[in-house]
Amino acid sequence: MKPVAGVIGGGVVGAHIALALAKRFTVYLIEKNPKLGQETSTRNSGVLHAGIYYPAGSLKARFCVEGNALSRELFSKYDVQFASSGKYIIARDETEEFELEHLLENSNRNGVSEMTRVSMKKFNETFPYLKARGAIFSGSTGIIDAADYMIALAALLDRNNIEVLKPCTALGIVAGPKIETNRGTLEVDVAVNAAGLYADYIAKSAGIANYEIIPLKGDYLATRSFPLHVPIYPVPNHVHGTLGLHLTPTFSSEVLFGPSEMPCNRKDDYTIQTSFNVFYESLQKTFEPAILSNIELYEGYSGNRPRAYYMGKRCEDFTIIEHPSSVIHLIGIESPGLTSAPAIARHVASLV
Repeated sequence: MKPVAGVIGGGVVGAHIALALAKRFTVYLIEKNPKLGQETSTRNSGVLHAGIYYPAGSLKARFCVEGNALSRELFSKYDVQFASSGKYIIARDETEEFELEHLLENSNRNGVSEMTRVSMKKFNETFPYLKARGAIFSGSTGIIDAADYMIALAALLDRNNIEVLKPCTALGIVAGPKIETNRGTLEVDVAVNAAGLYADYIAKSAGIANYEIIPLKGDYLATRSFPLHVPIYPVPNHVHGTLGLHLTPTFSSEVLFGPSEMPCNRKDDYTIQTSFNVFYESLQKTFEPAILSNIELYEGYSGNRPRAYYMGKRCEDFTIIEHPSSVIHLIGIESPGLTSAPAIARHVASLV
């Protein structure tokens, strides 16, 4: 008889962990929402990242590069909507031009493939409506239909006989280990806390103190005013430690603009609250004035990034802790979590 594993959190990371453990365990996946992936997994830009931004040797860098390749294999095998679009990162002033060089150097350290400097003559001919002094192209970046991805993962969970308990709210992990839920207690041999925005609450119940997840709200606007088939990113925003407000095409012919960056006290707050002026200031730096006046923007959606802090200091990297024995906690799995998910799952499976 197989040992039992319980995974808390039915987002993309939790689903992949459940699949990785199903080879050796009878797995229960606990999700508090009626559907899988209703929070961070589908409320993002839907981009498969290359591994450009993260410090060499970090879990983010390692899992992003590995996860990019593993994700592509899964998308191809199970026909998930995905486009290997590549991505441009543009510099809009002299300071940002210097940042492009840093990004290229960091990409090389992380083993990211298909990174090239772009001819500005060619770039300006292709994107005459954008302001850019320099640009690099990431050929291994792509765009994902995150909702379609979650549907495919749900089917795989079913195919692998994983019991998905939803809606079912995990209340904590106690000695045993046992997972306490609003529907009763589940006795397991291994417990994995992949609760995303609520991972700090679960970790605290298991005796891990001093971690707090403060969501960073990201609102999106959308437009159909111009065609775009490849994401356009500015250099990263170092104030918030984010990738800045970027343009991302979708599979519904919309172009998303966002996400904004605003601390949020409520993890379940998905209302759009960012002032239009915040978006407009960035748009002015990105678009030629004649084009900007003709762009019609409307509300898209909002997401909350699970930003983790330890004793008040931001955790720059993914945090993966085993405490107590046979209980694994994943804290602060923000971007590039969507890309990294299959690699994170492999790592977690290797720990138990």
